[in-house]
Amino acid sequence: MGIGRTAGRRGATPTRPPAARRLVAAAAAAYVANCLWGTAVAVRAIRTEKLRVVHHGLFVVTATLTGVAATTPAWTRDRSALFLLPALVPLALAPRTNPRSGAHWRVAVAAAPSYLGALLARR
Repeated sequence: MGIGRTAGRRGATPTRPPAARRLVAAAAAAYVANCLWGTAVAVRAIRTEKLRVVHHGLFVVTATLTGVAATTPAWTRDRSALFLLPALVPLALAPRTNPRSGAHWRVAVAAAPSYLGALLARR
């Protein structure tokens, strides 16, 4: 038996798979990076005439990691990723809102409680 594989023994508490925890952490980190980049662009701390693809790329990474992490309860015992399911709605709506309007950042921030809940539930 390896370290952390005590689920088969009597009286032992099952451990959470590290892959699920890492996916939740990676999705949250990508979300924070995407929000920070978007905020820096919005306040004109970063000029992105030639770098518009960075925010779009970060969004694709965020959405992909969140989608994959949200599936981990289907193949592991870790239920912390269930908190990410509500984040999929703002992630689906964000590309459809005008980035120059207040609705874009409000939709993006609406996903924050899901990521925070998933991170806190990991412990």
